[in-house]
Amino acid sequence: MPTKIGGFDTGPVHVGGGRSVKRSSDTSHSSSSSDAASSGSTGDAHITDSARKLADLEQTIQALPAVDSSRVAEVSSSIQNGTYKINPERIADKLLQSEKDLQKLV
Repeated sequence: MPTKIGGFDTGPVHVGGGRSVKRSSDTSHSSSSSDAASSGSTGDAHITDSARKLADLEQTIQALPAVDSSRVAEVSSSIQNGTYKINPERIADKLLQSEKDLQKLV
């Protein structure tokens, strides 16, 4: 396929299977509305509700501190004093609630 030096090759583009696609005569402008309508694309990006929720959640998480220092101090003190109690029912309930919350986002 010959290419012009200092210019653009305006011949058809071969896409395989013996088919070819005509090159656009002016690539500097966006396609016309009839071209967009015939291809089924408007050129607009659409963000789904799930993606929007995830973006909002990401911003919320980034705004939170990485570590709750007061909670760490409280738990450390409880462990050192021997007063830290593990509540398996509470852990299970929180895990189930977390799973339910995640399912709502989908």
